[in-house]
Parts: sequence; C-alpha cells; structure tokens
Amino acid sequence: MNIEMHIDEFEQMLPSIDVNDVYLKQLFDIYHQRLLANADACQKLARRGINMESIAYHLIGFCDRKLNRYVQTSDTSDGAGFRGALRRLGLIKVSGHEIFRGCIVEPVFDGDTIVAVCGVKLTCPSRPAPRIIQWYRHSVYVHPVRFNIMIWGIRYVTH
Repeated sequence: MNIEMHIDEFEQMLPSIDVNDVYLKQLFDIYHQRLLANADACQKLARRGINMESIAYHLIGFCDRKLNRYVQTSDTSDGAGFRGALRRLGLIKVSGHEIFRGCIVEPVFDGDTIVAVCGVKLTCPSRPAPRIIQWYRHSVYVHPVRFNIMIWGIRYVTH
C-alpha cells in the first residue's frame, strides 16, 4: 500500500482537521476510561438503572478530577495544545478546573463531532453548586439535545 502523499494533498487536508475535535474526543475518552476503572461509580450507576451496556454504548464517563495525571503539563506543546483547546471550548476554567469535575458525563454526537455534554454530580455537592451541568458547542450545534443520562437518572437528579 502506497501511503505517500503529495504536499498539495496534505495542505488540502489540513483545513478539514479540527484540532479542538481531536482534543475533545481525547478528553471524553479519558473520562470514559476513568468511569470503567471506577467500580464504585459503576455500581452507583447500576443501582440507578444505568448498566454497563449503556455506559459503553453512550460513552458515558466520569470526571474524577485526575485529568492532570493523563495530560501533559502546559510546559509541553502537546499539553498546552490540549489545555488550550479545552479552555477555548469552555470545558476548563481559567483556574484550570474542569467544569464537569465530580460528574458523570454523557457526550452527544452529531456524526463524529461531540456537540453537547451533560454532566450530573455523582454525589450531592456540600456547597451550593449546580447538580447538573450542560455544555453545548454552539458554533457547531444549536439545537436542543435530549440527554439519556437525564432520563435514566431522573430519580437521582431530582433529590
């Protein structure tokens, strides 16, 4: 198989790649893997009617505040690119904190593009804070989204 690409073909391909999409997918892959590695969180979800099949199918994840362990620091080009993309998208605050910290998250896709995310706190916050956080990628998707996690966990969310 010949994988050589002429420079003109490469330059034409570049505008079609959205770096923000790449980093966004990486973020939610990390969250998904963090949930799969957290048996306690999976058991809590199972008690609320969200089984492992649903978790896998909808790529549900958990923002366990450990992103720094999986992403390089801002001192490196990869880390700065990743963190910069998430800040531009509004997923990381200026302080560096993730907006979904402590949340079970469900990304919603339009094709291969993440267009919206719903996060629901796994435990009741001890201080005044929103229990449900919704993020929409307005520049890409402006229509209302029906999040499965809100339907599955209605009893859980309304306490």
